[in-house]
Amino acid sequence: MYEYVKKSEYAPVRKELEGIIRRTQIEMFKNYGLRFQPHLIGSGKRHLITRIKGGNNGYDFDYNLILSPLGNDYRYDAEIIKQNFMTALKTALRGTSYSFPKDSTSSITIKVIDKGRKKIRHRCDLAIIYYGSNGINEGYYYLRNNKTIQSYQFVFRSLSSEIDEKVQNIIEDNGWSYIKEEYLLLKNINEGNNKHSFSLYAEAVNNVYNQMYLQ
Repeated sequence: MYEYVKKSEYAPVRKELEGIIRRTQIEMFKNYGLRFQPHLIGSGKRHLITRIKGGNNGYDFDYNLILSPLGNDYRYDAEIIKQNFMTALKTALRGTSYSFPKDSTSSITIKVIDKGRKKIRHRCDLAIIYYGSNGINEGYYYLRNNKTIQSYQFVFRSLSSEIDEKVQNIIEDNGWSYIKEEYLLLKNINEGNNKHSFSLYAEAVNNVYNQMYLQ
């Protein structure tokens, strides 16, 4: 069963992570001339941090690292960008308790492991994205490591719903507690499956919105 993590516990971790991201920004610009802006997404953005009671996987944060816009005739080289970020992160992580960055399918993962208890205390997934020429309302390209064909590529992902706008409507009608209840319910149903926290958060918001306004 999942439980919510208290702010007093996760707030210092978020602060440390954002310090690491700031150092990564410095390294990326200094060494490669690239700029990006971090954006906390999903459940973490709304302070809905969860973990399994007595589990070994801790809790997690998800950030989008948003690359600066490009002209219509230019595209980022996905493999080079991923290599640059991996190198910059390794430098930014020096002196911390975080593991070396892991090149995952759609993100870079860093984590703190309690080796004595053989469990993950917390982790962070960093997705590298940029927006298309039509801006944020159309969708974005995310950097994917296609391990099947051993290739890096930017893959387009459309925006399926106006999550933030729906959340604001729900909050204005005193429905935030319903989102918290629905999100925790979905986390428990999903236990052992592969849905990411930010996907479950979006699903919880849509479920509550539909129940409040579309029935």
